[in-house]
Amino acid sequence: MNYANHVNTAAGLARAAGELIKSHFRGDFKKGCKSCPSDHVTEIDCEAEALITNGLLAKFPDHIVIGEEDGQANEHAQDGFTWYVDPLDGTTNFVYGIPFCSVSIGLSYSGRMVAGVVYDPFHDECFSASKGGGAFLNGSSIRVDPSRSRLSDALLVTGYPADKEFSKRLLKIDYYNVIHRCSNLRALGSAALELAYVACGRLTGFWENPLMPWDVAAGSLLVEEAGGMVTGIDGNHLKLKKHLSIVASNTLIHGELIQALTREHTN
Repeated sequence: MNYANHVNTAAGLARAAGELIKSHFRGDFKKGCKSCPSDHVTEIDCEAEALITNGLLAKFPDHIVIGEEDGQANEHAQDGFTWYVDPLDGTTNFVYGIPFCSVSIGLSYSGRMVAGVVYDPFHDECFSASKGGGAFLNGSSIRVDPSRSRLSDALLVTGYPADKEFSKRLLKIDYYNVIHRCSNLRALGSAALELAYVACGRLTGFWENPLMPWDVAAGSLLVEEAGGMVTGIDGNHLKLKKHLSIVASNTLIHGELIQALTREHTN
């Protein structure tokens, strides 16, 4: 199936949401929190999600739309088409005035990602992909980093849970071992955009634990269609579910990265 119409629709809506985000950046807007004081939400998140959701349902009325802010977090894709929408990935950055945020819109069919868009409104970079159709940045084909085949040469990126109840998951990662073995480590604050950076070769690998499906739906397809690899931290197939773990890379370092992440090593 050709998903060009789905990608184009998502890209148009992502750009519209991006304009909304830019117009309120470092301005006055209402903000609150969700699961904990550090889990930020703003009126811009909600307005952008409504814009995207309404646009998707107007074009594809039979599809399911699951958004971060719409209260459907317990819903999962079944048979048919399901959109995963993160209207402002990097809300904490947005609240603090850091221009590293994105709009993420991904489409799955029967649980498998088939189309995705990640848009960076601050650099006007639109990353897009469709199943079997490749990955693109503003219309130009992109590939993962083809040159770094060892973890020692890799620039990695990760993130940390806003909800402190999940902080204990950090204990499952051997940060000392990872930092000691890789070239360097970043934490930029937008999982969707970080995955897009892996897809276009700016970063070599990414992991985070936990995340939600809308955080990674579009970005995971970008990486795979750009020639990269995406799994859970256990190395198994990534499942779009609540509180998932994810590892994404240029494929070449994937096994070494997963080995470095686990505490079951002998070094």
